[in-house]
Amino acid sequence: MTSAASVFIRPVAPQDAEALLALAGLLNTMNLPQDAAAIAALIAESQESFARLATGPAAHRGGWPQGTYTLVAVQGERLVGTASLFSHHGTPASPHYYFEVREETRHSVQLNLTRTVHLLRLRRDVQPWTELGGLVVHPQARGQGVGKLLVAARLLLVAMHPDAFCRRLIAELMPPRRGDGSSAFWDAIGAPLTGLDLPRADHLCRQGKEFIEALFPKSDLILELLPLEAQAVTAQVGPATLPVRKLLERAGFRYLESIDPFDGGPHYGAALEEVLPLRQSRCLVCLDLPLSEAGVPLLLGHPQSHCFLVAPAQICGHGLRLAPATSEQLGLRPGDPVWTLPLDW
Repeated sequence: MTSAASVFIRPVAPQDAEALLALAGLLNTMNLPQDAAAIAALIAESQESFARLATGPAAHRGGWPQGTYTLVAVQGERLVGTASLFSHHGTPASPHYYFEVREETRHSVQLNLTRTVHLLRLRRDVQPWTELGGLVVHPQARGQGVGKLLVAARLLLVAMHPDAFCRRLIAELMPPRRGDGSSAFWDAIGAPLTGLDLPRADHLCRQGKEFIEALFPKSDLILELLPLEAQAVTAQVGPATLPVRKLLERAGFRYLESIDPFDGGPHYGAALEEVLPLRQSRCLVCLDLPLSEAGVPLLLGHPQSHCFLVAPAQICGHGLRLAPATSEQLGLRPGDPVWTLPLDW
């Protein structure tokens, strides 16, 4: 069993490759593919991105470059989860494609019949979002709060470095899939149009998205004309993803009335000012005073190492009292800045 209080969250490192590849096998997605070369590239890109954060905003006056930030949750020596944050999703070079979902009521006078249909229209967005990418928690660690910590740590990372990220956040939630990982939604639309299976299409998206613009329909699709199996998963979330959806909703995210054009998973999003945990995050100073009372459990983050943990803390004005063991684990000394984020959401 895993206790969230015993979990340490840190940037991914090369020595995590083997464990990360094993974890990818539990949820083989575009963001976390079960491919050793892709995992190695993800780790390298994350290390480069975090290194740029450490240089500070003065080094990026012309605008922060795009970054991919991957965090891992570890308990002792065991990797129990991972999640990524993509600073810019949807740009002129790589648009954000989605199906807009619109409800329309139609009436036939001749038949005296009223029907409500759902229209899917392909859209492209080149105004970037910061994307909360794939979140994977080991089955043995689920239900222990690890997923919430990985969501909260990524939000606190945005709070630490607002100039490096966009002013709005988006998350694509995984819909129900078949036991073999295939998607009824993709088989109804994408596969006939492209001749590709879903893993191959996901892989090609990492290289370019031209085939979406070229082959996907420009006119509305009527959802009710798709096979029943495809209709049933459209804009729905799978059982393993339902807790994440509830977390995001409590944090201030909302359904954007749009879905992924590949598997039909719903998009949830919010402006930064709408996200409750971001509004409640604070940068305080580590005090040279131990806890004088029980303290309140908070997510604590180091703005240089970008490591996070949950520990009891006592806020005193603009200062923070911590147990010596907590300061030591995060590498904090008196006078150091430390970010806090409450977890009562």
